[in-house]
Amino acid sequence: MIQGQTRTEAQYRAVIMDSSSSLKEFSQNRKKYHKKYILNEAVEEEDSKASVMGRLVETLLLEDHLFDSKFHMSVISSTPTGLMLDFVEALYKHTAAATNEDGVLTRNFEEICKDAHADSGFKIKLDAVLNKFMGSDAEVYYKEIREVRSKGLTVVTTQDVTNAEKIVTELKTNPATSEIVNLVNSAQYSVFNQLQVEGYSINGHLFKSMMDMVHVDHANKIVQVYDLKCTWSVENFYDEYYLYRRAYIQGYLYFHAASFWASEMGYGDYTILYPKFIVCDSTNYMSPLVYGMSKSSMQNAEEGFEHKGRTYPGVYSLIEDLDWAIENDKWNISKENYINNGVVKLA
Repeated sequence: MIQGQTRTEAQYRAVIMDSSSSLKEFSQNRKKYHKKYILNEAVEEEDSKASVMGRLVETLLLEDHLFDSKFHMSVISSTPTGLMLDFVEALYKHTAAATNEDGVLTRNFEEICKDAHADSGFKIKLDAVLNKFMGSDAEVYYKEIREVRSKGLTVVTTQDVTNAEKIVTELKTNPATSEIVNLVNSAQYSVFNQLQVEGYSINGHLFKSMMDMVHVDHANKIVQVYDLKCTWSVENFYDEYYLYRRAYIQGYLYFHAASFWASEMGYGDYTILYPKFIVCDSTNYMSPLVYGMSKSSMQNAEEGFEHKGRTYPGVYSLIEDLDWAIENDKWNISKENYINNGVVKLA
C-alpha cells in the first residue's frame, strides 16, 4: 500500500506494522518492544533536548504548516535545566500515572512530589526544592506539559524555536546541504517530504516507513532517500548515532521502502541510491555533514558486523529473531540463546 502524503502522521503511527523504529527497539530492548508493540501498553519514552530539537527542525524545514498540530509554544522563554528539569519530568510522570480517565488525581500531591524528589537526584530536602519550584518558570512548564502532552503536543519555548530556525537557515545555506534541502518540484525533479510507504517485505516480514525526503531525478532516472538527524556530535555520528541508536537499520529499511515505492509508482527502471543522513548540530555550532551509506555498509546492515569489539546484529537475523519471538511468545531470551539452552560460550 502506497500512501504518499495523503494521511497524517498520527494515522500513519496507528497502522499496526513494524518499522525501523520498532525493529531498532527490538534490537536494544525486547521487553520494551513487547510491552509497546505486542501488549499495546504505555511505556516511558526518553525525549531528550536533541530529539525535540530534531523534530522541531524537521517540522520547520519540511512541513512548517503543521507546527501547531505538533508543538505548544510555552509562555516561558526557556525550559528548566539540570536537576530541576529532572524533578519536573519525574513530577509529570508520577502525576500522569496517578490520574484517572476523568482527569482526577488518585494520590495526594505531596506523595507525588516525594516520589519525584526521590527520582530527580536532588540532594537538598524536598521543602527546599518546592520553594524553588513553586511560582517559578519550572512550575509553569510542569503545568503546560501536563495539559498538552496528553494531546500529543510537545512544549517548546521561543528560545527553542529561534535555535531551530538558525539550524534550518544553516541547512539552507551550507554548501554541503543547500542543494538538497532547497530542491523543489520541477520538470526534472519530484520532491517528496515525509513520504509514507506501507507493506514492503524484507525476509518475509512486512514493514512501513515514513521517510523525511525522497528526491526523484527523472532525467537521470535515480531515486535518493535522505534522513535528517540532529545530534550533539555531528562528527562522531557513526559511533554515537549510526551504531549506538542503530540508524543503520533505518537506512537499510529505507532503501527497500524506496525500492518498493518506486516500483509501485512506475519508476521500476530507476536506480535507487543508497540512503544518506543529513546530520546537523543541535546547538548549531558545528557545520552539518552528509553521511552516505555504501554497498559495504548496506551489506553489513543486512548481515551484521563487528566494530571496536562489539557485534551489531544484521536486519535479517533481527527479523528472524523477532518472528521467532512472536510465534513462540518468548521475549526474555533470544532465539540463539534459547536453542543453546541458555549457555553462552565466551571468546
